[in-house]
Amino acid sequence: MAVRLIAFDMDDTLLRDDRTIGARTLRALRAAHEAGVRIVPATGRGKHSMWNYVEQIGCADAAICTNGAQVYDGAGAPIRETPVALDLARDIVRFARDGGWYVQAYSEDDYYFARETDGTRLYARLSGHMGREVGDLLEAMQAPPFKLLFVETDMERMRVLKEQAHARFDKDLCVFDSKPFYLEITDPAATKGAAVLYLARRFGVLPGETMCFGDSQNDLSMIECAGTGVVMANAREEIRARADLVAPSNEEEGVAQVLEQYVLREGREA
Repeated sequence: MAVRLIAFDMDDTLLRDDRTIGARTLRALRAAHEAGVRIVPATGRGKHSMWNYVEQIGCADAAICTNGAQVYDGAGAPIRETPVALDLARDIVRFARDGGWYVQAYSEDDYYFARETDGTRLYARLSGHMGREVGDLLEAMQAPPFKLLFVETDMERMRVLKEQAHARFDKDLCVFDSKPFYLEITDPAATKGAAVLYLARRFGVLPGETMCFGDSQNDLSMIECAGTGVVMANAREEIRARADLVAPSNEEEGVAQVLEQYVLREGREA
């Protein structure tokens, strides 16, 4: 079945390790778009640290942000939003405060946190954007956030955090890691896979006509719902095992290589 929609994670998938998009990748995405394929970046980032990449790509038909909690059309207008219920979000903040965990919350146009820490600075360095320090996070949280993200670089502390967060929130929320030092919480309906299927319906694309690329646990929902699920070679072994295809690494512009072999070549032969 022909591929009519391509969705791809950004960090460690489309982006190289220096957080840039390679020229080969840009050519492949634009060629696919010219051939009629819908192009959809799908990231855990908020729009504030994502839209510069959408503009670089130059042909995105939509964009999935905050792991599926926010979906935008190609012009940047919101078309689907699935935030965390405010009472649950405040419970997460209390959990973080009582346990001494760093957490940040995501609004429509930024992320915010109680006070700057090493975790804040790490996230800002990797995302290329520093959010807002607000002091009292509970007081500042007046609207339902789109997700909450914990940063913890001590792996033993992260193990404890995961254990406690899953025990407390799994019943009502989606708790997952996107990097070894990130733990994220979203509404259960806010996944990349749900957002991809929503966009496929919107564009008149069958689920089997989608191809999704990723490298982390938060990408599995779209990799597994896709007609062709592709995992990067730089992903952990347990993530690679869930793929239909394993692409070369992000440093090797693996997304471009797969598109050239399986999408653009098919288009030329059709």
